Amino acid sequence: MSNHFSLKVVKLAYSIESSNSYHRFRTFLVNILENEYSRYKKFFDLFIVFLVITTVGILVYEVRHAVDENLIYYEYFAVTVFIIEYIGRYILSYESHKQIIKDYEESQYLNIPFKLSHSLKIIFQEKISYVFSLSSIIDILAILPSYRPLRILRIFLLFRLFKVLRYSSSLHQFIKIFVEKKTELIMLLGLYLLVVFFAAIVFYIYEGGDVNHNVNSFADSVYWSFITVATIGYGDITPHSEAGRLVVLILIVAGIAVAAFFTAIVTSAMSDKLDLIKKTKTLTSINKSKKYILVCGFGKAGHMLVENLLKNSHRVLVIDPNPEVFHQAELHSVNIIKDDASDIDLLEKIGLNTNIKSVVILTEDDTINLSIILAIRSLNPNIQIISKCNRQRTKEKLKIAGANELIMSNDLLAKVAIGFIKAPIAYEAIDDILTDYKGAVINEVEIFQNSLFVGKKLSDISFDRFNLTFVGLTNDKDKKKFIFNPNKESITIREKDFLVVIGYEKTIAEFKKYLQRAK
Repeated sequence: MSNHFSLKVVKLAYSIESSNSYHRFRTFLVNILENEYSRYKKFFDLFIVFLVITTVGILVYEVRHAVDENLIYYEYFAVTVFIIEYIGRYILSYESHKQIIKDYEESQYLNIPFKLSHSLKIIFQEKISYVFSLSSIIDILAILPSYRPLRILRIFLLFRLFKVLRYSSSLHQFIKIFVEKKTELIMLLGLYLLVVFFAAIVFYIYEGGDVNHNVNSFADSVYWSFITVATIGYGDITPHSEAGRLVVLILIVAGIAVAAFFTAIVTSAMSDKLDLIKKTKTLTSINKSKKYILVCGFGKAGHMLVENLLKNSHRVLVIDPNPEVFHQAELHSVNIIKDDASDIDLLEKIGLNTNIKSVVILTEDDTINLSIILAIRSLNPNIQIISKCNRQRTKEKLKIAGANELIMSNDLLAKVAIGFIKAPIAYEAIDDILTDYKGAVINEVEIFQNSLFVGKKLSDISFDRFNLTFVGLTNDKDKKKFIFNPNKESITIREKDFLVVIGYEKTIAEFKKYLQRAK
């Protein structure tokens, strides 16, 4: 090919790659045909299944009845949809322009001539590979029966039913079980056939000829062996000799054993797939709604936080790889995915950029916290991240990685106090973690304008009288400036000061009355 023509093709490839219209169109196709978590794909799948079932019904009905002309047009409409769908899948099968761009840029980097023929060869191979794939062949065979002059093609209408497999996630998962367990199933099939043919040989030796007039050939013996192992027993062939009856007993036991092994294999595979099915269901529900709070880690802190967030009508998604935690979360009806929260693909699937409004990381390992922060920041540089920091020496690393706020064991109380003043409801969760539901609560007490203590020293307030632990104070004018555990002699109380204390609700109520005594 001429160099001038090759450069024109390269220019066209770059033009396609930079086209917003192309990317919007491709995204639309992906959401309709491939994105399992897209609501549009769900509706499209139901539409295709409906078309498949109704058109197959029309074709079957037509075998012995005259079909109304409107139904024929309906079938043509359905086939047109199938053709458009096939074209869409063909387009998505491989991005040809990217191959051309890749080869061209490699040639420029290596300073070698660009060969368009090499790129076209790879594109052709990829496209042909898709055309001859099983799913593509099924799609083509689903279209062919619509050509009415060739009635022999009607046999292919059965393949239209196989299209349903692509649009039913449950059937798709069930088929994947057989694919993944093919080694075990092949071995079981081999054992099954060995038992059948061994029994058929023995049965034919003892029952063939004049002994049993129903066994006229070895094929009759094989047929009898198959239905006996399957424990069906039609009764058209029965053993007449003692040896034949003994073979029947052996075959019945073998048939039960084979069925049991088959059931065990499928049940085991289903159990392995159950977590994946639950994960898919959770991801689907997440993508239907927006603005979730992502919690990474469902230990004690995570459990308390999630419980309080749900109590206050927040949407929560938890990610934790621990199986025990997974079952505990399920019991509390929490949306949880048993997986690694630092997995980039998983974060993309949950819609980190669209469905998650903030992230709280509460694992006990700072290495894990760091990897989660880095993964989240690589996808979304602006999302709010609050992370637990378990060791002082890793604090700076977590900050550099992208954590907006860090919660450390040694200054957790101060953080809680600040947060409680800013948002009391949200920080009830951390309050529960600190007090462990033993009756104590953290609360703020406001100093009113006419309070007896305005202008006095903080040391004049008797906290011990009410059995309270004083945490710190701030003022309504500057709530960000929180003074943690100050020197009580150096602080003069002003109106609109907030004192943060820990104690029992009853004593805090009495303490409030004590503080608000008028001058």
